[in-house]
Amino acid sequence: MKTLPARRLAVLAFAGLLALPSLLRPQGVPPAPTLADVRYGKYDRDVLDVYQVKTARPAPVLIFFHGGGWLGGDKKSFNPDPFPHPDALLQKGIAVVAANYRFATGTPDAAPFPAPMLDSARVVQFVRSKAKEWNIDPHRIALTGSSAGAVICLWIAYHDDMAKPASPDPVERFSTRVTCILPQSGPTTLDSKLILQRIGGDRTVTGALLPFFGVKSLEELNAPDKQKLVADASAITHVTRNAPPTFMQYVFPLGGTPLPENTPINNSIHHPEFGVMLKEKLDAAGVENVLQTAGDGSDPQALEKFLVKHLKPDAVSSAK
Repeated sequence: MKTLPARRLAVLAFAGLLALPSLLRPQGVPPAPTLADVRYGKYDRDVLDVYQVKTARPAPVLIFFHGGGWLGGDKKSFNPDPFPHPDALLQKGIAVVAANYRFATGTPDAAPFPAPMLDSARVVQFVRSKAKEWNIDPHRIALTGSSAGAVICLWIAYHDDMAKPASPDPVERFSTRVTCILPQSGPTTLDSKLILQRIGGDRTVTGALLPFFGVKSLEELNAPDKQKLVADASAITHVTRNAPPTFMQYVFPLGGTPLPENTPINNSIHHPEFGVMLKEKLDAAGVENVLQTAGDGSDPQALEKFLVKHLKPDAVSSAK
């Protein structure tokens, strides 16, 4: 049997993060979207699904970005009812948008960083542009996503507002600022040296980052211009006191670092030490944040309570 090179295995393992257990993984058959495959941009994968609710006033919305290592995945991996009881989000009056975005490679429109992030930022703007039509409150928008999707929502949330008031494209005139974020199992830095220093694990994990940054070797990635891209893609680079409230959730327990080199890549690239690194920055900046890890004894409903606290949904009169 032909053996795949270690770096190729790393890429495939990173792309396999859809297998991660998470509150955002399907717990059964999700309801059908109210609007499916709505086009928000010019690229093939620039489509999203909308799950509407009928509320007394415009509803807050949770926007989901799927995982897949920027090499795979789909918006259908999101279940709009991720919490332990049926219809938790929709029945609480929180609308949902689940979006696709360009991959880093492998499709005709694929492009490396920051293409997936720019598509996803446009999702936020597009949803705001549809606020009246979709009965959505443009001032109550939360972001979530698992792994690569978590990196995306962190990137959008911690960057300066990307609105372009003078743009000829009306969608680009809308703000990208959000109310709060709920990243799941997200790498908060993509700096391979810092990952190995703080977390350890399989040294070939850096191979998973190469397509995302459009390079073919670690030597290329370590070039100064590429390291600027790595810093820009990393959440811990952009934390300021203006960052939105953040709820980080990881499905692995804390401790045990540095991890041995034979650690499965999913276990290292999704390790809660990433959350510790981000929490250090958020605490120093005075930003409200919660870090929840497996086996930490915290309230299993804490994520739901955090979301409700910040989005303040109305009671649902009837679901659409």
